[in-house]
Amino acid sequence: MSRIPGLKIHLLYSPDKQLPCDARITASTQNDIEYGRNVEIEKGAKYVFDKGYCDYNWWHQIDQEGAFFVTRLKRNASIRVLKSRSTEGDILSDEVIEFKNKWPGGGRKNNYVKPLRRIVVHREDHVDPLVLVTNLMGVPVEEVAALYKQRWAIELWFKWVKQNLKIKKFLGQSENAVKIQILVALITYLIADLYRQLCGSRRGFYLWLAELKSTLFQRPRLEFEVLKRRRKWKSDFQIHQAQLAL
Repeated sequence: MSRIPGLKIHLLYSPDKQLPCDARITASTQNDIEYGRNVEIEKGAKYVFDKGYCDYNWWHQIDQEGAFFVTRLKRNASIRVLKSRSTEGDILSDEVIEFKNKWPGGGRKNNYVKPLRRIVVHREDHVDPLVLVTNLMGVPVEEVAALYKQRWAIELWFKWVKQNLKIKKFLGQSENAVKIQILVALITYLIADLYRQLCGSRRGFYLWLAELKSTLFQRPRLEFEVLKRRRKWKSDFQIHQAQLAL
């Protein structure tokens, strides 16, 4: 019996636009960071990612390109605290740190020598707090925590796509068939959003798409013309009725 290798989709997602910006399908064994290293960094953008993208030199690249990042810091990270800031509420600590180990091992060099910011956030539904690290040094700590919280938008997007764009079950089992089905779903999503923008709809995308699905085979212009004729016929009928009464 042959075993079908797994696939993984890497996605760069904009929560503000509710749109995927970049996507790549790879083997399931490929590390997430390998995709991250090939993403074209946009100056001024804020990138939020989890611990699967832990690469200090890649973080350094993001910083050098004039962009920002928010991610989680691993427990075994070798750091030195330079400064502590006052906190309150669910923010347990806000510290300026730097990496102590410039040579992590294996001949590798850690190029990130600038100070970073470590923020520890209390979570009601977890025993352990959330430990974040970022190069956003001057923004309010609540904004940093909110940025990381927005990362869950991509999970909700994937869930919605699986349920509504027919990729919960695959029609074929070959690698090519699975890739085509995923890419068709992504293209469908992008075309639908482009059409929504052309229509000038102010509704949210998900609500608008539900309306589109229920009225897909309707002809708005034709129905409007029919409605105009009905209104005219009704108006003429009332005029004639009034004349007959006289």
